[in-house]
Amino acid sequence: MATREEALVFEAGEESAQPSRWRWLAATARFCRRKPLGAFGALVLFAVVVVAVLSPWIARYPYDELHLGDGLTGPSGDYWFGTNKLGQDVFSRAVIGTQITVLVGLGTVIFAAALSLTIGGLSGYIGGRVDMIVQRLVDVWIALPALFLLLTVVAVLGTGGDGFLGIGRGPDIGLNPSDGDWIWYTFFRSTVVIFALGIILAGYGSRVIRSAVLALRENVYIEAARALGATDTRIVLRYILPNVMPVLIILATLNLGIAVLAEATISFLGFGVQAPFPTWGQMLAKEGRIYGPGHEYLMVVPGVAIFVSVYAFNMLGDALRDVLDPRLRGS
Repeated sequence: MATREEALVFEAGEESAQPSRWRWLAATARFCRRKPLGAFGALVLFAVVVVAVLSPWIARYPYDELHLGDGLTGPSGDYWFGTNKLGQDVFSRAVIGTQITVLVGLGTVIFAAALSLTIGGLSGYIGGRVDMIVQRLVDVWIALPALFLLLTVVAVLGTGGDGFLGIGRGPDIGLNPSDGDWIWYTFFRSTVVIFALGIILAGYGSRVIRSAVLALRENVYIEAARALGATDTRIVLRYILPNVMPVLIILATLNLGIAVLAEATISFLGFGVQAPFPTWGQMLAKEGRIYGPGHEYLMVVPGVAIFVSVYAFNMLGDALRDVLDPRLRGS
């Protein structure tokens, strides 16, 4: 039989483990209560990802299926959001379009975050002449007009190729995924847009990361770790990187809305993922702009999807900044 002391120790352990078991739930509830718009942004992000993953089953018709006898039909029981001029179901095309939104948005922020962390982190930690040279290159980098640089890259390389990395200009080589595997099929057609957007956003992000690393490098515990013989690799991985991650998360969340809006912009201008694969910006340009007068649903559906997504992602980024930034945590 357990002694009284052992029972007290067991009860104390249970009491201390119970709060930690539900700590994440309490933190989520507190975040939703204090930052309702941020919670709305997180909910929209989750919903968009779920719709993109399940889009082959949510869409009522194939995105390129024609119903020529039902062209420009308004919303009805057969076509929830109506049809375009070719009789293609607008609801199905909007649902399939979330694939581009998710892959371009998440792919861009991941690539931009990795590049920003590498350039800004090394520049800020090494310092000296290396930092000066890198920052002069970054000055040139961010001085280029972002939209024109983006349009130039996608115009030169092209999008919608079937071969290596989806490049539309050049030989049709490399992997050629089939329509059935939608993630790879869609990813290969958006690779050029992802890398172009990631490179553009990384220039601005590297400056923010560099500033954070410069501030961290002067802390006393960094000097203490170096005096105790810690290597630069250990200092970066053990002390610098964990303290930079909140800044990186805020940057990634804010860049998510920028990436979605930028992809919609270049698709609207005709430089994004090419037809017949649907994107929200392409739907707004080719269907809403031409046939929108008199058939307003062709403009409303993709326009509302872009607006709600970008607004929600920006609200999520602002809320995370308020929560993760120590200077704003009490405001």
